[in-house]
Amino acid sequence: MYRSYKKKFRGPDKKSEANVDYWTYARIVKSFNERLSDAMINNCLEFKLPFRLGRVRIKKFKMKFKIDKDGNIDKRKLPVDWKRTKDLWKRIYPGLCNEELSKIDHKQVVYHLNEHSDGYECVLYWNRKGCNVPNNRIYSLLLTFTNKRNLAKALKTNCRLNYYE
Repeated sequence: MYRSYKKKFRGPDKKSEANVDYWTYARIVKSFNERLSDAMINNCLEFKLPFRLGRVRIKKFKMKFKIDKDGNIDKRKLPVDWKRTKDLWKRIYPGLCNEELSKIDHKQVVYHLNEHSDGYECVLYWNRKGCNVPNNRIYSLLLTFTNKRNLAKALKTNCRLNYYE
């Protein structure tokens, strides 16, 4: 992106204030992305991408639980709460190291049920309606680790955020 940005400054435009070095450009882009992410997470902003590429927002949806033939909840698609699971294993199997725990089959696992958000799950959603990119269904948009942590923190501290459904 920086190379295409620099191509705009030819001839007398090279002395423009907007003609900045790479590190200044990178700080500006990082600052913009952090503010945009913060506004999307904390203020429920829907961001319209330029050049008719669609809209990006945080979308919430109710978790769906499937019941198998035996009447049990199908746990294959439920996210595991690893912190609580490891604490449980330390209580059930005291004194075992991680290698010894990994050899034990059918250990009990604790799952996230999102009780703090009334059973809603939130994801980054790219609404492609009106998007003019051919074959846009093969592209995906993923949150960075930092943004995922910020979203989780916002949901746990302020569970009344009203994201789009």
